[in-house]
Amino acid sequence: MVNEMPFSACETLFARNHLELDRQAYEKLDAYAYLLIAESERQNVTAVRTLPEIWARHFLDSAYLTGVVTGGNVLDLGTGGGIPAIPLAILNPSLRITMLDSELRKIEFCQHAVSELGLDTKAVCGRAEELAREPEYEAKYDFAVSRAMANGSMLTELAVRFLKTEGCLIAMKGRQYDPSAERFSEAASVLGCRVEHETEYVLEGEVKHLISVRKESDTPAQYPRRYAKIKRSPL
Repeated sequence: MVNEMPFSACETLFARNHLELDRQAYEKLDAYAYLLIAESERQNVTAVRTLPEIWARHFLDSAYLTGVVTGGNVLDLGTGGGIPAIPLAILNPSLRITMLDSELRKIEFCQHAVSELGLDTKAVCGRAEELAREPEYEAKYDFAVSRAMANGSMLTELAVRFLKTEGCLIAMKGRQYDPSAERFSEAASVLGCRVEHETEYVLEGEVKHLISVRKESDTPAQYPRRYAKIKRSPL
């Protein structure tokens, strides 16, 4: 059972969390929610299967980024079923978003979803540590965003070569975020970056964290390393 989320309920949900939602964005997000639920019968694109949960746990979370990811080229690293990329594209159509995931079936779903929703958003299947060195992707992004893809050290190493100098990695973390375990700062110091902000906030009673890592210089040639080495010997 998916329940229902009429526009008035979704508008109230957003307003309660100091966010805006118009009718056009609501209609596309609502359609995307049904696509997520249907696809979840075939593959694990979301663990939540009701409209209220999808709005509160996926869409509201993604909408919070609209105040941080303000323009330019955006990479969603480890996009899965398109979170946060597709809600971001709906809420801010001026963003030029690329979704990246190593699982072809998930990317095929994302491609289907953006086609159904009429979004100008790119979905690419590949390994981050390999694509980051290709001319089409290296140093091309103003923002890289990621939601629960990997711990901080690994995520920073995988993301940084995609970013332009002065570009920013925005990592979305939950209530269990532990700076000493995530090691964003340690990785940043090696990769020519710095941790700019660590922001704690609350959405619908859930504690969240956004970690912003700013790229300050060219990425050292040896990074990112092969995935197995990144996992075995984190920075």
